[in-house]
Amino acid sequence: MRFKEDIDIVRKRIDAFWANELMDRALVSILTPKEKGKNIPIFDAAMAEKDPAYVEKFWFDPQTIHNRTIKQLENTYLGGDALPTFHPDFGVSGHAAFFGCKPIVSPKTIWFNPAWSSLSDWKTTFTPEVIQQQVAIIKEVARLSNGDYFIGLPDHCGTLDAVGHLYGTDNVLMAMITDPEELQEALAAVDAAWVESIELFYQALKEVNKGSCHSWMHLLSDKKMGQMQCDMSVMFSAELYEEFVYDELKRQIAWFDDPIYHFDGAEQERHLDILLSFDKLKVIQWTPVAGQPKASHFMPILKRIQDAGKRLVIGVIPEEIPDILENLSAKGLNLRVRNVKDPDAAEAVVKCVEKYSKS
Repeated sequence: MRFKEDIDIVRKRIDAFWANELMDRALVSILTPKEKGKNIPIFDAAMAEKDPAYVEKFWFDPQTIHNRTIKQLENTYLGGDALPTFHPDFGVSGHAAFFGCKPIVSPKTIWFNPAWSSLSDWKTTFTPEVIQQQVAIIKEVARLSNGDYFIGLPDHCGTLDAVGHLYGTDNVLMAMITDPEELQEALAAVDAAWVESIELFYQALKEVNKGSCHSWMHLLSDKKMGQMQCDMSVMFSAELYEEFVYDELKRQIAWFDDPIYHFDGAEQERHLDILLSFDKLKVIQWTPVAGQPKASHFMPILKRIQDAGKRLVIGVIPEEIPDILENLSAKGLNLRVRNVKDPDAAEAVVKCVEKYSKS
């Protein structure tokens, strides 16, 4: 593969991850500039000055997306098991766009303003043409990629989060108490659109990925793999999580063969019993949240996840790798390492993972 010559051995290591076995070491992915100190920005500010439409093209034009992906890969060192990938981004919980949310784009992100005045607005705002527009973009990027990189599913995860975009997070939190049945109806409707769209995205990408890719977790699967989440859940109780998120997870886990849950910081620990109750849930991904201690501080939670038979994806810095690997099994473990400055430092991290990995 053009940007990953050892892709065959990486695939075998990823297969061992899914089998919850250890081939030689834990998975480890590191992205760093090929030339120390030379970060190549994804967004081309000079181009934006010349072309007022560039910001829109940056997110939604297949040729612009392909060109910037190639440029980024040509200047990035893919350390360890890091994969050459493109992450389609129509906004986090972007399936809100299927029901009237208009994406607001900037050089760094996409966000949404509420589009509903009532939870019943799902009955009149569903626009399947938006799904087809997004699928068409993905199909064209896949064609242009010519097998040089993998393409993940869009960040259409978190249906309660999507309804938060559509109706406003404060309104959704209030509706949990005042209009629970109406909220459940809206969630089911938006989730049905999620199922419809995610199948189309998977079919569009199945050939280029030989299955599925998770672009920023650097995972491949020959089956249907993807991410679930409920970032809003840091603001409510386990009881409300069970009432309003459990069914969403049940529906989405049923669609995935290799489901992953994005665990957004320590506040979600109160929901862990519910997550671990899903036998089919394969992976929990731990995100180090700004303002919280690093991942190794939460070793009891991480051990509990492993002891339940789940695989782990953890964001770490190099200094905590020995502690992580002294206390956790390298089986079913994927370390996403940040704060690595150059290829030599990346190779040192890989050697550290090799040294400390154990069953």
